[in-house]
Amino acid sequence: MFVGVRTTFGSHNDRWRLADTQASNGAVALNQPINNHNPMKTLLFISLLAATSQAFGQMASIRGVVHDVRHQAVPFSTVMLLSAADSSLVKAQVSSDSGTYTFDALPAGSYRVSVTGVGYLQHYSDILALADSQLVSMTTIELSELTNQLNEVKVSGRKPLLEITPDKTVLNVEASITAAGSSALELLQKAPGVLVDPSDNIVLQGKNGARVYIDGKLSPLTQGDLATYLKTVLASDVEAIEIISHPSARYDASGNAGIINIRLRKNKNFGTNGSVTVGLAQGRFYPKQNGSLSLNHRTKGANFFINYSNRLARDWSYINFYRQQAGMYYDQKSEITTWSSAHNLKAGADFFIGTKSTLGILVNTNNRNSDSQTEGRTPIGVIGRPNTSVLIANNHNIASRGNVNANLNYQYADTTGRTLNVDADYGHYNATGNNYQPNQYRDPTEQTILQERNYRMRTLTNINLYTLKADYQQPLWKGKLSTGFKLSSVTTGNNFNFFDVSSTQDVLNTDRTNEFTYTERVSAGYASFEQQVKKIQWQAGLRVEQTYSHGLLSSINNQADGNVERNYVNLFPSAGVTYNANANNSYSVAFSRRIDRPSYQDLNPFESKIDELTYQKGNAFLLPQYTSSLEISHVYKYKLTTTLGFSRTTDFFTSITDTTEGNRNFITTRNLSRQDVVSLAVGYPFSIAKWWNVYASLTAYHSNNRADFGPGRTINLNANVLNLYSQHSISLPNKWSLEVSAYYTSPSIWGGTFLNRRYWGSTIGASHKVLKDQGTLAITLTDPFYSQQWRGVSQFGGLYMIASGGAETRQLRINFTYNFGNNQVKAARRRDAGSTEESKRIN
Repeated sequence: MFVGVRTTFGSHNDRWRLADTQASNGAVALNQPINNHNPMKTLLFISLLAATSQAFGQMASIRGVVHDVRHQAVPFSTVMLLSAADSSLVKAQVSSDSGTYTFDALPAGSYRVSVTGVGYLQHYSDILALADSQLVSMTTIELSELTNQLNEVKVSGRKPLLEITPDKTVLNVEASITAAGSSALELLQKAPGVLVDPSDNIVLQGKNGARVYIDGKLSPLTQGDLATYLKTVLASDVEAIEIISHPSARYDASGNAGIINIRLRKNKNFGTNGSVTVGLAQGRFYPKQNGSLSLNHRTKGANFFINYSNRLARDWSYINFYRQQAGMYYDQKSEITTWSSAHNLKAGADFFIGTKSTLGILVNTNNRNSDSQTEGRTPIGVIGRPNTSVLIANNHNIASRGNVNANLNYQYADTTGRTLNVDADYGHYNATGNNYQPNQYRDPTEQTILQERNYRMRTLTNINLYTLKADYQQPLWKGKLSTGFKLSSVTTGNNFNFFDVSSTQDVLNTDRTNEFTYTERVSAGYASFEQQVKKIQWQAGLRVEQTYSHGLLSSINNQADGNVERNYVNLFPSAGVTYNANANNSYSVAFSRRIDRPSYQDLNPFESKIDELTYQKGNAFLLPQYTSSLEISHVYKYKLTTTLGFSRTTDFFTSITDTTEGNRNFITTRNLSRQDVVSLAVGYPFSIAKWWNVYASLTAYHSNNRADFGPGRTINLNANVLNLYSQHSISLPNKWSLEVSAYYTSPSIWGGTFLNRRYWGSTIGASHKVLKDQGTLAITLTDPFYSQQWRGVSQFGGLYMIASGGAETRQLRINFTYNFGNNQVKAARRRDAGSTEESKRIN
């Protein structure tokens, strides 16, 4: 039996931390009484406790904030605590977005603090004598800029491809040459333990319940709409992808596989600067174009930024469904050609209020228009005999999707370790579709039309999202207490108009027309506590969420499942312990309980035609699924990571393909009894030579899906899945670099009942620095062996089906990026705060 493997890379320290997230190794449940009718009482009690906790005592700690000569915070600077006796390293960390740093649980002794930052001289503090239970609060450490030396110093180095921190694994997109020209969805394939299946579902560690965050904000989009959006986000707009397999109580409890946070780029350099990227790609049949522009202006009191990107493309794909049902076979083959244009705009400003507070405003917009033509051909006949008819279905679909998101953020941080972060968000999503679906049944020669039925479907979807959240953190009892709350409301309206088309007339079919509205409100509060006692670091957290949902289907024909209302309260504990045995070995155990709520599309009980013989139907009685997971991990020398995990999901829901009316089949979402996943993850970065770095990972897992829907309709699928990934980065002479990556996934389970065959792909790319290192030219060839074609087999409920498909995955891409700005910014960009290697050449 295989178990899944995940690999991690980089520093063991928490190098890149979201401003509104909290590092977590898990937690133990807090035994506070919960009132099911008002779960916020627990939060209010804990918040009052936090407000008065200063009187209970202090830690042996050193805290401070890093500023520059303009008295502005220097985020992401490297802060090292050194022994005053021999300058040996005691601890190291990276300053927060507000420039603060904290070293807790320190034994008595003498220390010095060393701070380095991009574009600044290294700073050493005076010797600090620390007694037991003493708090040393350093008001500021002021860094001097390298203004007079930048023309004489050349600094090389870049972030590693992957970094491991105590609470997450980080994929640094800018460190990957082959990322140029990719979309955010393609980038996820590079992340350890992540798989994007044929339906564009994102699978993490063998579980398909991963929730995707954008800049720390949970995306409310359904899986299909999310995949469409991620295809429009260019790699040039992405800074990093963070994988959090065991989120702390601070995060939403949704997502049985954990959290994937896509962090978009945001320039923080002083002055006016920016970058421009243009790219071209040629697929098997059609060309594609992408471009982006980033501008930033930062002064002593404010930071203004704007990013724009677009993608114009014509794409080709194919999908085949061969099925046997009730003694007949249906051999459907379809080719889809889609023209699309996508535009993304992000603009915002941060205002620095004194030395402790920041007020920020951010607006994101995205728009995608597409025009798709599907050419479908389905021979139909008795099994074992020649076909007796052919269904010709050449569909035409015009669609538009857009969204706008606005965020207002307030951050406060002082030198005692107290922080407050408040976010207010509004999001609006809309989608329209106009799908013409002709169906012609012809004789085997395809010359005579036997019968014809034509349809048109017009759809309109609107989603409004309101969110208010606050997170507070402060020292307490030689540890750190975090509390907070979140209130969210999502309202979805979905109009589906079905027309029978006769000649050129569209006649509304009221029997197949409906309107589905769905409302979901979640009120949440949490508390977590973390502490380090000598070599042991532990964390405990409890999150309580109250959920109210209401789905209402309005149609001419009343349905028993047309009005479903739910109201329930859940507790979500998390716990974790890390034991730092010595400088080379650390061991961790983590536990968490999480939830996945059905999307509005999964709940809509109305039928939506895919073609004449296939339709899709939601399930209004679909229940949430709950996952309890346990992980044990070992880290060797901050690089080699091994993780063994087990999870059990009850009421596991997934897409099921079933039969109806003899010759028709439909796709719906159902709750299975459970899903068990055992996983083993191993990853290791190493160097073959100084100029040749390798990252290799192995993910293996065993999954078991079980369900019993009656005689002949049982599911008991087992899969032993192995996923391998390797990336080689090679530095060549004359400012050239080479990168080769490949992945392999053994046969796996897809869609609840499909057993997929093996799946693999590779990418090769080269880059060259030009224009005094301000420009980068990248050339990439994706899927050179055209191996990223999928195929699966399903046998359930009297239906035998073989599904397969693929797209223009083999592409030649050329991208050019040019960075511009003042000389200080140019030099600083050649240095990286996350790099562990720096070399200097003095002229």
